[in-house]
Amino acid sequence: MKYLENQLRAGWYFSREGEIYRIQQFETLRLQLEAVHVATQVACSLSLFDLLLSDGAEQVAFAPTLESLQDQLTAPPLPLPLDESSLPASLLARADNIIQTVEQVERQLRLLAQQSPDTFKRITALREQVAAIPLSLSRYYDLRKIYIEYSGNRARIAASLHRSSFNQMRVGAAERHFLDTLILRYYARSRPLRPQTLYRLAESALLRTGNCWLDPTDKTTLPLDLIDMLLNTQLPMTAVLQNPDIQRLLVPVTLPSRSWFYGYLRWFESQPEKGEQVVKARHGQAQWEQEHLVFDTFVTRASAPLQYVFADHWMLDVFTVDEATRSQVNRLWFTALIDAYTRCVLGTALLYETPCIESIQTALCHAIWPKQRHEQHDERWLCYGIPQQLSLDNAWAHHSHSLENLARSLSQGGCYSSMDLVFRPPYRGRYGALIERFFGNLSAQVKEHLPGALTDTTYVQRRTAAQSACLLYEDLEAFLYDLVVTYQHTPHRELGGSSPHQKWVVYWQDSMPLVPPCTTATERLFWRRSPEARHITREGIHAFGLTYTADALRHMARRRLDGKPATVHFHYNPHDVSVLALFKDGHWLMDVYARELRLPDDTLYPLSLLERQLAKTAAHQQQTPTRDWLRFVNDLDHLSTQRLREKRQRQRQLGRTTTDTKLMSPEVNTDALLDAFLKDDKP
Repeated sequence: MKYLENQLRAGWYFSREGEIYRIQQFETLRLQLEAVHVATQVACSLSLFDLLLSDGAEQVAFAPTLESLQDQLTAPPLPLPLDESSLPASLLARADNIIQTVEQVERQLRLLAQQSPDTFKRITALREQVAAIPLSLSRYYDLRKIYIEYSGNRARIAASLHRSSFNQMRVGAAERHFLDTLILRYYARSRPLRPQTLYRLAESALLRTGNCWLDPTDKTTLPLDLIDMLLNTQLPMTAVLQNPDIQRLLVPVTLPSRSWFYGYLRWFESQPEKGEQVVKARHGQAQWEQEHLVFDTFVTRASAPLQYVFADHWMLDVFTVDEATRSQVNRLWFTALIDAYTRCVLGTALLYETPCIESIQTALCHAIWPKQRHEQHDERWLCYGIPQQLSLDNAWAHHSHSLENLARSLSQGGCYSSMDLVFRPPYRGRYGALIERFFGNLSAQVKEHLPGALTDTTYVQRRTAAQSACLLYEDLEAFLYDLVVTYQHTPHRELGGSSPHQKWVVYWQDSMPLVPPCTTATERLFWRRSPEARHITREGIHAFGLTYTADALRHMARRRLDGKPATVHFHYNPHDVSVLALFKDGHWLMDVYARELRLPDDTLYPLSLLERQLAKTAAHQQQTPTRDWLRFVNDLDHLSTQRLREKRQRQRQLGRTTTDTKLMSPEVNTDALLDAFLKDDKP
């Protein structure tokens, strides 16, 4: 009997009336089961009839391992019954036959069990009852298994009788792989495309690939990155197709009709809980990880520190106050960089501004060089270095000329490691799950320990948190520093019980990352870079309405060899624009200083861009309450004098040209015209 052979094996586990047993032996002839109670280790002998046909038969479950049996017992209840009107009458008739057969046999066996306790007689009666249907005993067990699995529900039993290919496409494996890839990548997300847009996208993708796609039958040699290459419009398709290793993996495909595609999409939506099983069964575990578990693939593919580094920003769930009045509340932004291989926090930044260029560049500056605490090297936080790949989201600040220039300049012409910027696809927050989980742990500790923390998003709670806020910027910075150091020395389950600090030390036993020296020129690279170039004039460099100059700037050539004005780029600190760093061809030249911000003691007034903008706005909004009549009268007198002078000059020019008969016609009498005009103008 197929059912008995699959379920009643030695070593398997089963539950009966809330108790768990382990099968020791099953005698097929006597239908006797030898088992051991898992908790008490007491051996017992059970009849298969008593086990399966007792009143608690619905609670009997079998599994090869104890973990899988516990998963079955704790499984969620069955979903709501299906609508029987959506099922064909033939399947409903077959379901009625199954229900009637199982219930009829069990009813007769219960009556027989009340009359005779003899197990052998009951087994014989069972065979007679099944044979009278007529039905084989193994077939009866299969039907009873279906009956128990779906709790005797008519609609669900009928739905389970569908053929295995029901509502499935009648296309090849390549077409299935193509459509599933597009659905997972562009439709199964928080903001899905419309079905008609997804179909047009499929047409465009096949037009790009020449109606070819990957053949997923050979899963061992199918490269995971090839899908991104086929769908990356920035990469020329000719470069992909000219590779012979890629050509042998491509096969011709045909896009199904629009109506069929919409039906398949509806089927895919109707069973979201089975999406993972469908993809794994069709295309393997690697395809599912490539589309939905990219975080895991990054972690497993990382073979060294600094290979994959994730960066993100988090608005702290706590209010702080200013140092001057202790009444103005603010919320700070925390930026962190985490290494995928060791889980180390490479660098952080704590700023008042929302995520911007300074946020990521300040965190990078903190990550590249060894950490300092109280002007000493901190042995508790050893990790540092230049990331090979920096994974960022698609924030506007990350797509900046300043960050791209910094990534190019860090290598200093190939002397040090270069950094590549990798942007995570839109609407896929799971790609940054590594750092999001770290932020979640920090958020829980902030809410637990700090006054002024936001434990809820309601207005009342926010008001209460703002009133109880008392921490300064320095307090929050020290608190986060201690949290990060504690995290560095906390064992991680994903690291095999090791801490990120231990993982880092084990890898860098005999060496340390090679980084450029922390000089003034290198530090200026982490300032914001202006996208516009500036000319060197006689006065100096003009920017932000100020004039910047230096002694060394006077000796620089203001003209190139071709006669055009010499240009330079500059980096600046938005918090203090009194100093600019000049760069040419990626090399630092010098610092120049604002002439207008120099104080009498030869120091510079630190002016931020925000302060400059506020002062400019206030000057524009300033209005005088009354008219300046002295200025008004003087301006009118000046205008009258200027116009009178222009009139006399014009009359002298006309007087010199009256003798020229070609320019002045004799028939035109200007005096007569003037007299006529004055007469008409009289009232």
